[in-house]
Amino acid sequence: MNERWLKAELHAHCNLDPEDYKIVEHSPEALIEAAARLGYSVLAITCHNLDVWDGRLDDYARGLGITLIPGMEITVEGKYHTLAYNFGACAEQINTFEKLRRLRREETAVIAPHPFFPAISCLGRRLAKNIDVFDAIECSGFYVPGMDFNVPARSAAQLHGKPMVGNGDVHFLWQLGKTFTWIYSEPGVLPVMNAIKRGRVRIESTPLRNREAAKWWASALWRAVFPVNSEPAPLPDNS
Repeated sequence: MNERWLKAELHAHCNLDPEDYKIVEHSPEALIEAAARLGYSVLAITCHNLDVWDGRLDDYARGLGITLIPGMEITVEGKYHTLAYNFGACAEQINTFEKLRRLRREETAVIAPHPFFPAISCLGRRLAKNIDVFDAIECSGFYVPGMDFNVPARSAAQLHGKPMVGNGDVHFLWQLGKTFTWIYSEPGVLPVMNAIKRGRVRIESTPLRNREAAKWWASALWRAVFPVNSEPAPLPDNS
């Protein structure tokens, strides 16, 4: 066995994202390259309701030493954001808690992203009501000293015996390396999924400085109002 601590980002977006394409400028390849430069070994590109993983991108990531995890940030019950990995299904096939329950397998994982942040898309009380669906709870990297909405997430993880993973919710490449997870595992999708479920993880996290958080919001607002592209980047032609 070749188990070791693998540096991982499990919540990141790219310019193929159907929802956040106005905000995110980097391509999936640019995201993979940036992660590789920072020593990441595991990456999931989790666009909203779209899994961008394919064999070509997987080969590209593997060539840079990265295990690319298939995944997406799905909208469950028409509202609640949820991270789903390696289901091999389109978003419509897993967009309810019951569908997730039915289709969960050994090789899949479900993580609750930023569950108690003050947004209508966050899980909030639905996390506890559907805790059996989730394999882990996210500690989001979007926090600043004195304002951390991850506190109730930590309490929920302890209460329900769920592991926590640190994710950057990366929309800008400068977010990489702020909050991430070390996963003790062999490289590979299935070993990584199993290691997360077994709690073989530890979080490394640094709060954003106030000016970094302000920069995030200012950049996101500017790109949303004055987008470089008026539509998502086209998906690659794999024919």
